[in-house]
Amino acid sequence: MKSAPILIVDDDPGVRHLLKEGLSAWDYQVMEAQDGLEAWEILKETPVTLVISDWMMPGMDGVELCRRIRAHPFPSYVYVVLLTAKSQKDDLLQGMEAGADDFMGKPFVMAELKAKLAAAKRILNLERSLEEKNAKLQDMYKELTHAQDMLNKDIAAAAWIQQSLLPNSSMVYGFRFDSLFMPCKVIGGDIFNYFPVDRYHLAFYSLDVSGHGIPAAMLSVTVNKTITSMPFHEARFFACSDGAEFSRSISPSSMANELNLLFQRTETVEQYFTMVYGIVDRRNGNIILTQAGHPYPILIPDQGEARLLGSGGLPVGLLPDAEFAEDLYRIDPGDRLFLYSDGITDCLDRKGNRFSQEKLVNFLSEKRDLPLKDLMRRMGEELVHFRGDPNFEDDVSLMAMERIKE
Repeated sequence: MKSAPILIVDDDPGVRHLLKEGLSAWDYQVMEAQDGLEAWEILKETPVTLVISDWMMPGMDGVELCRRIRAHPFPSYVYVVLLTAKSQKDDLLQGMEAGADDFMGKPFVMAELKAKLAAAKRILNLERSLEEKNAKLQDMYKELTHAQDMLNKDIAAAAWIQQSLLPNSSMVYGFRFDSLFMPCKVIGGDIFNYFPVDRYHLAFYSLDVSGHGIPAAMLSVTVNKTITSMPFHEARFFACSDGAEFSRSISPSSMANELNLLFQRTETVEQYFTMVYGIVDRRNGNIILTQAGHPYPILIPDQGEARLLGSGGLPVGLLPDAEFAEDLYRIDPGDRLFLYSDGITDCLDRKGNRFSQEKLVNFLSEKRDLPLKDLMRRMGEELVHFRGDPNFEDDVSLMAMERIKE
């Protein structure tokens, strides 16, 4: 098989003939040009990867030909050997700056040329191998980019679904609800909700799945669906209660226990979640509450000092025999109850200072006269200002519940 063509460029027919005889004997394909201009036209039309050119020629010399070759985006590298009688250092530097790969003196020795061509072939083979690998990498990059685009679309769709599961601002059973949600990624592991249980009772909860991103979001959505839609939901948890005497069948601790059995960690799923789950009686404001490793709910009364509610507890899914306590509270007209994730209290500023529970309590207390919608907006602005960055290291969620004054 013939080797890749070599272009000989020299204004001396004798030199071209001598080179052609030798190169043909070594099984090279040979093309000829009598000056740089003719060679340039050939290079633009014919795939040549090796040029042997004289330095001094009329019209366009070898140095200018080198410059044009290096400036042109040929599909493959063109290796250039300059033939020259010049031996001064400055002359050789000029040739190198123009883009020559190698030099050979005149008169030349065919054995030396053969060795230089062998070296040129090795370099061109390496260049070709590199081009092929780069082409494969480009193809892989395009495939990965396409896959990433598809994944981003799927994640955006998942984020839309997750956002659609979050409740809107509304009034239910004499309570006003509003919320703030800022995931650290497109989708997050925080979720919260509220819904009527029967004609007297309203359930509400906030949960935070360990970890971030798609796995956390999938589990949070699954738990949310479990709480609101499982067949045993009404029968086991939400029978009617009478005043403050909540039936055990609707106990938040029973909900936590059931979820703890359903979502135990396994070898393949190591996630767990923290939660606050409560039931409020619309008739008297009595609340029965279970806290499972989640940050303490904050009660901001219409008059008086803020209070932290709950009794701690273990996260759901962490231990199969975990027990969950219940606490009874009362929310009076004008009072506000806030459920939130540790993405707020653990938020760090640029110096590494935490936003802290104390700062959150103070902020909510100082802004107690703001409408809930405005308060949620101001809370988001405060966190971004504190952090100095709109991107967070953890999901941020805050749900507010206010008992409306009659």
